[in-house]
Amino acid sequence: MIQNNYTKREFLKLLGTGSLGIFFMSFYSFDDFFEEDLILLTKKDKNYDNFRKSFNKRIDKYPQYIALCKTEKGVQKAIALATEKKLKIAIRSGGHSFEGFSNIDNGLLIHLGLMNKISWQKDNSIILQPACLLQDIYANILPRKRVIPAGSCGTVGIGGLALGGGYGFFSRKYGLTCDNLLRVKMIDYNGNIIDSTTDSDLLWACKGGGNGNFGVITEMHFKTYQAPPSFSGYRLKFSNLTKDKFIQLIKLWFKSTENLPREAFSAFVLNGKFLTILFTNYELNQDKFENYFSELIPLANDYKPMKDRNLAAALKNYYGVKEPIYFKNASAGLYKNIKDIENGLEDIFNQVTSTKGIIYQINTLGGKINDIKSTDTAYPHRDINYLSELQAYWDLPNQEVKFIQAFETIQNTIRKLGNIKQYRNYPDINFPDANKSYFMDNLTRLQQLKKKYDPNNIFDYPQVIK
Repeated sequence: MIQNNYTKREFLKLLGTGSLGIFFMSFYSFDDFFEEDLILLTKKDKNYDNFRKSFNKRIDKYPQYIALCKTEKGVQKAIALATEKKLKIAIRSGGHSFEGFSNIDNGLLIHLGLMNKISWQKDNSIILQPACLLQDIYANILPRKRVIPAGSCGTVGIGGLALGGGYGFFSRKYGLTCDNLLRVKMIDYNGNIIDSTTDSDLLWACKGGGNGNFGVITEMHFKTYQAPPSFSGYRLKFSNLTKDKFIQLIKLWFKSTENLPREAFSAFVLNGKFLTILFTNYELNQDKFENYFSELIPLANDYKPMKDRNLAAALKNYYGVKEPIYFKNASAGLYKNIKDIENGLEDIFNQVTSTKGIIYQINTLGGKINDIKSTDTAYPHRDINYLSELQAYWDLPNQEVKFIQAFETIQNTIRKLGNIKQYRNYPDINFPDANKSYFMDNLTRLQQLKKKYDPNNIFDYPQVIK
């Protein structure tokens, strides 16, 4: 079954916010749009700004053209225009790129927002177009009692998520989102459609290294799994932390997560002097599961177990904000264990707590992710058990400089501890030798494939593979 017969109301929903849909429909006929493969916007069009803006409000880029593509033919036309005008191309599926890599100044933005069809195969695999949002994917697959190991932010597009890795509550059991890619289709710089069934290099590259580097991915086939019957969460909160209490708790957390079952996930979230620790699991004996973090429970100011919840309802709690905000978020090192940051814990705590609005988070990886060889996919970090991220949020544009300075101070502290491996989906424009950090020894092969698929570097952004 393919979802492609949209009502007018459904079409407006696909455009994002209600106001965006109203602006769009005031300029274009609903019926006329569906006769077009693409619509081209320039800076003179009154809807240009609506499609230019990203989820991150600090990112402000102005492409010469925005190509709203509905079909593969529309993508081919957009690429031909860029070639004719000698313009570089950026590609957008969901618009959540932390550093705005899904937009471009003075180039051509290929906007895939309307390429979001979902179709099922007889073997329970699923075909997704790149702009399918996670909240819509879950709404489609959970009633069928199926899951894919994807993320939790509801408005993220599957294209960017999967092509850079993708992890979430189900990844320790089923692998990264990209590990479950079965097939992809891509349109290259010449407008050729390349199918990974006849080009195994393409599938390899798209499993962790495909974000806007080689061409426009228009179709992604995924393996799905039987959904668990329920989902349980356990939230521990700690307040008014001191440095010593923080160090005690983070050491206990690493200890409690060393041997978690593959059905489990945990996050350690330091927000100022407040700490939240989350554990989730499914298909497990709940009483025994709490034994993994029993030493943390009596230390918490608040402990809330949420057992045996409906999966769809539970996941919605983690969808996050939907409206654009000012923020910076980036990978802050990939760790094997606490030894990778142990010598810097005091500095990390002092620096994070000195700026209100800075968050330091560590998430569990491991499990199935570790079972795959580092060279079997473009994603190389198969020996890693923890992914850390640094976040900063503010309300006004003039606050940005202060937060970016504090952010970079913490990043430098973590780098000095020897943590240079980073997660590509959480980029930082200030990473030294960024692509080496993202792809390690797989970078050489990815550079060779860049020459194969995009020899003229028409697909471009500040940290593109070259």
